[in-house]
Order: sequence, then C-alpha cells, then structure tokens
Amino acid sequence: MELPADVKNNLSSGVCLICCNDSVVCMSDDYPKSSNVETLFEIDREGKDVIFRHVIMDDPSNPLTVEYAVDADFVERISRKKSLSIFFVDESFNKEIEIRITFSDDEIRIMRREIGLGT
Repeated sequence: MELPADVKNNLSSGVCLICCNDSVVCMSDDYPKSSNVETLFEIDREGKDVIFRHVIMDDPSNPLTVEYAVDADFVERISRKKSLSIFFVDESFNKEIEIRITFSDDEIRIMRREIGLGT
C-alpha cells in the first residue's frame, strides 16, 4: 500500500489518520498480533470533531485503542461498504498488520446520525 504524501507528512508515532477513501493508517510499534480479533466501536465528539474509536481486544487485560477524526465523506464511503481496514505501519511506513472492521446496521445508523448524514 502506497501512502499519499499528505498522510506521510502528518503521520507520526501513536497517530491514526483516515486514508485512501475508506481506510485508516496508524503508526505504532504496538499493534495486534493477529488480524482476527474482537473489536468494540465507540463514537465521541471533541468540539466540532467526530471521533471514531476502536478498542481492539487482542489482549483483554491491555486492549489497544485506535482513534481518529472522521468527516462526512469518509462516513458515507464506509457506511456503503459497512467496513473499513486499519493498517498499522512502522516509522518507515512498512505495513505490519491489517485489521478489517465490519459495522452492524445499528453502528452505521449511529455514525451517520453523529456526522449529520441521513439514515
């Protein structure tokens, strides 16, 4: 996966950004050991921003949290697909692992409502 220059310029250790229409890229040396893990989904507001949070239960005693700001275009694209991919990369932008998140119909309705799109 080749990352766009704007993503590379804004990505740093511990940061997750939306990328490439319907994906998220996280730069971290802490990433799940398996791509087949349970995840919990949360939506939050910070000022005018809508924040998506995925709690990855690869180690239940120490779950990994991924969070990033979203916009209406991103929510529109992932709600049509009902899924997204999270790519974990190292500091040289090499992919370590990819996790696929699938959304339920209820999660789609909530995310669309929070970002101001019709359900």
